[in-house]
Amino acid sequence: MRYVIVGNGIIALTSAFRLLKKLSPGDTITIIGPQARVGSATLAAAAMLNSFAEVDAYSLRSEADIFHFELSHLATQMWPEFERELIDAAGEKLPHACAKCQVHSGGCFEKGTYIVNNTASDELDDRNFDAIVKACTDFNEQFEFVDPANIPNYAPATDCRASRAILIHNEGWLNPRIVIEKLDAILTNHEQVIVKNGQVERLGKVHGEIASVLLEDGEEIAGDVFLIANGASAGNLIKRSELGIEHQPLFYGVGVSLEIKAPGYAHKKCIRTPNRGGACGIYSVPLFQSHDKINDHILIGASNFISPEPFFNGRVASVAHLMESAIREINANFFDAQLVRVNVGWRPTTQDTYPMLGGTSIKNLVIATGTKRDGFHLSPVISKNIAAVMCGEVVDERLGMFAPERKPIRDISREDAIAMGVESLISQNYQHGYRPSGIRMDRQYRDYIRRDLEELHDKVGAADWGIHPELINMYRRGFAK
Repeated sequence: MRYVIVGNGIIALTSAFRLLKKLSPGDTITIIGPQARVGSATLAAAAMLNSFAEVDAYSLRSEADIFHFELSHLATQMWPEFERELIDAAGEKLPHACAKCQVHSGGCFEKGTYIVNNTASDELDDRNFDAIVKACTDFNEQFEFVDPANIPNYAPATDCRASRAILIHNEGWLNPRIVIEKLDAILTNHEQVIVKNGQVERLGKVHGEIASVLLEDGEEIAGDVFLIANGASAGNLIKRSELGIEHQPLFYGVGVSLEIKAPGYAHKKCIRTPNRGGACGIYSVPLFQSHDKINDHILIGASNFISPEPFFNGRVASVAHLMESAIREINANFFDAQLVRVNVGWRPTTQDTYPMLGGTSIKNLVIATGTKRDGFHLSPVISKNIAAVMCGEVVDERLGMFAPERKPIRDISREDAIAMGVESLISQNYQHGYRPSGIRMDRQYRDYIRRDLEELHDKVGAADWGIHPELINMYRRGFAK
């Protein structure tokens, strides 16, 4: 059997890794992706293993959202053992940074996320913080309230200090670059794996099945089972290939993260706010380098805006906002930190914001994309299921909710969507310096946004469903319907 995987991000590589254990003699896996990994959401990720920390006031209200949360929670539980599997599989090819890894601590894997509830934004932060606490309580997740003043290396500006904070013990972080290095070492050195540095131009369909992929340089690669897992670019590839399958729009969630070097202020655990303004708030995450180095690198994130096309460079406003927010909300001493790298990642975002996972009406074509900012975190559970689908095995039937050819899931009511939209836009504005002159001005501005969103819902025919706040501009511009 010849398996062909399009993409070389975390979903593609972990799916290939899972397939290794299912191969028979003579089987091959071909992985195709550009070595430079431009726009890689994986390499821009903080790799926070956060499930409960991602809950907000509108979470867990539908069957699809609850199932997605279950997958996320399962992935958090799977990561320690999965990391051990990767270390064992790499063997002598283990990256130098992993040479003394203890898996659970002391390396590129560590547990613990602090959630701080500060006053840098508006009251939406308070409601989302309360929702996280409630979810942890309801699901018996281990957490505790802590004094914000006792959080290591948390030293915000006075007017941004937190009034409340919790520590979620089992949600942690990884260095995504080291994990990718491990996967590359495992796969490139396996005798049944072929790694191609290239870009797939199109898939070739013959007699109702995919027969081959054509690379930009003209090389054609035949196969028996194909996986499209090239992130946000998957939609354009499917369109170019004229496969005759229908799928909802897939957008580029362009995000910027910053790698800084902060001598004297190294982190051991994640520090983050709740989700705010349709995104993940502000966070700082340890970025482990090596056991023989001073580990004072930190990842700051993250910005996000939805676009129908890719952006290859970070926007100045995004970089400036992250820098200022990290200094004011996490540690005022970051003003003296060194900027090591600006990462730009294209998070694959569907119209309904849920992933596209599983087989298609073309029986030898599987798709795995649309994971937004959760791809790295979800990769242990997604890869396990995708490898099973590629081998014709039975998986949880609930994954059918996220089938690639489904109609958009519309599980937000119009009323909730408009309320979410108003709150998200106000929250965004507060983060960027919005200060109303008085209560009346704020009320007038909220009323204006509400009327505008009601008109948008009317325009697109959203009478009994609602537009997710992240997709407002895509509906406004006609890229989502």
